[in-house]
Amino acid sequence: MNTNNTQQNPPDEQPMLPFDPPIENVPQTPDVAALIAENEALRQAARLRDARDQISALLRSAGARSPELLFETAKSGLQFGEDGQVQDPESIVDDLKRKFPEQFGGFAPQPTIDAAAGTSKVSTLTKETLARMKPADIARLNWDDVRQVLSN
Repeated sequence: MNTNNTQQNPPDEQPMLPFDPPIENVPQTPDVAALIAENEALRQAARLRDARDQISALLRSAGARSPELLFETAKSGLQFGEDGQVQDPESIVDDLKRKFPEQFGGFAPQPTIDAAAGTSKVSTLTKETLARMKPADIARLNWDDVRQVLSN
């Protein structure tokens, strides 16, 4: 049995400690106001990060070529629910598909721009092809090419 002299509180009443005042009674100094603003900014950043992760994953699964770029496009129109989650992320993806259809689908690499394309001569002339040719056909060839093939 406990023999300490402690005051018994009724079960429905929480004891108030002298060093634990309610938040309403804390004076709002500039430091506290700055901390509250910083806390809100951090919550907003975390909520935006979670939205970016969720929407980027949906965009990747839809075949988006650059999901981060598409998210930056849609970021200003995001709406959040009471729980902090993005409201209707699937409609955001559908809207992006409608606005930017070229950003979705398979990626086919485009041919490179080569200023020297077609200027190099690829010789298909070999000793075997020369052996099968008639002398009249050989006479019409570029003799520099014939000499190069015969020298190898």
